[in-house]
Formats: sequence, structure tokens, C-alpha cells
Amino acid sequence: MKYTNIRSLAGILMLIFLAACAVAQDDLLNPADAGAIQDIRKTMGDDILSPGQQDQKGNATPVIMGKSLPAASVNMQSSLPKARLISPTSTWSLDLLDSQERAVVLQMYQSNDVVFGKGTITVGSSLQNVTATGTTAGNKLNLDILSDDLTLFHLSLTMSGKSISGDYHGYSVTYVPWKGIAMGKIN
Repeated sequence: MKYTNIRSLAGILMLIFLAACAVAQDDLLNPADAGAIQDIRKTMGDDILSPGQQDQKGNATPVIMGKSLPAASVNMQSSLPKARLISPTSTWSLDLLDSQERAVVLQMYQSNDVVFGKGTITVGSSLQNVTATGTTAGNKLNLDILSDDLTLFHLSLTMSGKSISGDYHGYSVTYVPWKGIAMGKIN
């Protein structure tokens, strides 16, 4: 029985040896197989065969476009120039005209092409607080003004120097939507 165990053990060791030899012959990174290495370099670049690159802390550096680079950077700035208001904080005065006259005074701010602020709207003797948000594109300005009573004024304006003018649509929770014109200035 001992002879059978030794024979089985020898057979298992022989199979392991043969499997290791077969794997060594198929190893594409074997230095003796220059053709396979050249093929890999042509297909994937030299970096695939070199030891991994690490930063000073031992962390692997990012691989971008098939090449290891020490650091990657992303351009966070837009390629389009941004229009600026006359100053970072501006007072805007607008008259909204339809069947009623409304006067709006806003303290506006700008960040890139976004404008925002708050102020008041006067209709007759009634005064309400409003908030405003919008975007600029060149001399075009889209502005939304929302009052405390949830009346929304959606303005499409053109800026010319310190003057602004255009039309608007009004939306209310109690009235049918309406249209009007808007004229004003930036101080």
C-alpha cells in the first residue's frame, strides 16, 4: 500500500511539473520570446511592460489614454467669454407695462452667465418683495421675477449699454397668463 501512495505522489508531482512547463512555454512575457513582446509594445505601448509607476506615497498614478502620467488636470473654465454686468452688484429699475403699470427695483448679482437678486415690485400703492434669477448670453438676458404672492414674470430682454428692454409673460395663481413689455436701466 505504501508503494501505491508513493507511486500516486510521484504521478501527481509529474503532472504539476508538466503543467508548470506548459505554462512557462505559453508565457507571453517570457524574455526569450522577443516577438510576443514586440507585438505587445506595438499594440499597447511600452508602459504596459514596464513596472507600475507610483507616486511618492506608493500609490499608482492614473492611466490616461493608455499612458501612465504623473498627474492629470482638468480645465474647469468654459471656452466661451462671459458677459459681465456694469459692476458685481447692480441696482436694476424696470417698468413692466400691460393693462397695469408695475415698477420693479432689484439688487442684482452676477456669477459667470448667471444673474440673481432680490428687490420689490410696486403695483399701484401695493408693495411686495420679489426674487429674480436669470442667465445672460452676449447682450441677451432671460430673467424670471417671482413675487411673494407667487406671480411670475418671465422676461426676455436685450441689454444695450445700461438700458434693458424687451417683452415678458406674466403667470399668476389667480389670473389668466398675460403679456407685456419691459423697459429699464442698470445703475
